[in-house]
Amino acid sequence: MMLKKSYLVPKREGQLLDYETWNEHTSEEHKWEFYEGLPFSTEPYERDRLAICLLYSMGFEYFVNELLPDESKAILLQFLQKTIKDDKEGI
Repeated sequence: MMLKKSYLVPKREGQLLDYETWNEHTSEEHKWEFYEGLPFSTEPYERDRLAICLLYSMGFEYFVNELLPDESKAILLQFLQKTIKDDKEGI
């Protein structure tokens, strides 16, 4: 069975999940820990390592073109443009 794309819209800042959404987005066989709206724990280390691992395996092209909703693409573009501008200005 092929899963539908996620309806979640990543924004500039991280967003808390509710238990139902977490449950819908994780494997039925291997449930991951979930604390107060955050995957794994209130410390971000496991979440961050998993995110990097997943992005590494799928690549940015697939992530942006296939997974990100258009609204998130626009947010990401604005954020990257500002970050690049700030870096050039030495901020």
